[in-house]
Amino acid sequence: MSFVARGLLGVASVACPTLALAEPAPKAALPAAPAPVRLYMRNAGPPLTFSAQPESAQGTRASCISPCDVRLSPGDYRLKLNGRTVDDPLPLRRAGTLHGEYESRAGLRSSAWLALNLGGIIGGVFITVGAINSSPAGVAVGGGVLVGAGAIFVITYRADRATVSFTPDPPPDVRGMPEPATMSGSRQASLEPTSPRSMPRGLGFRIAF
Repeated sequence: MSFVARGLLGVASVACPTLALAEPAPKAALPAAPAPVRLYMRNAGPPLTFSAQPESAQGTRASCISPCDVRLSPGDYRLKLNGRTVDDPLPLRRAGTLHGEYESRAGLRSSAWLALNLGGIIGGVFITVGAINSSPAGVAVGGGVLVGAGAIFVITYRADRATVSFTPDPPPDVRGMPEPATMSGSRQASLEPTSPRSMPRGLGFRIAF
């Protein structure tokens, strides 16, 4: 290369420094978000309220009353039935059915409170009478009643229990049914309600011959 050509290239690089810089490498494309999975909520007996709380920020919150179905982002979820949290989180990464079981122990709790209240009343009466009459036996009987009532309460009182299991198949009531169609464009616009201002008002008639 001649001396003149080199000089011209040097002047151009000084005047336009951007020409001397290498072009930055293109940024790598971000991975696409995973498609949501469709999950059906089913249970035997009266309807239950299913709630799904994601363990990570990328998950999707959802809640519905069975029988129902929702779409969730794949991930680990903390599930609830009627507000009662299931013990362990459940991995949900494919479509399927969630089977909920809710065991209500309200009757046992009522019995526990009844035993505790009755034991407190009866034991309190024995202790009071024994103390007034200076009867150690009466005080001992009252104390025994109180201890027994407390033991019955501890043994009988139980919280409700919620369990959820997963199967990778849809429930029998939806097997063979097509997926709900998603309408868009002119078809969706034609089904949208018309604005009240654009609807005709009043009475009218038309005669055709």
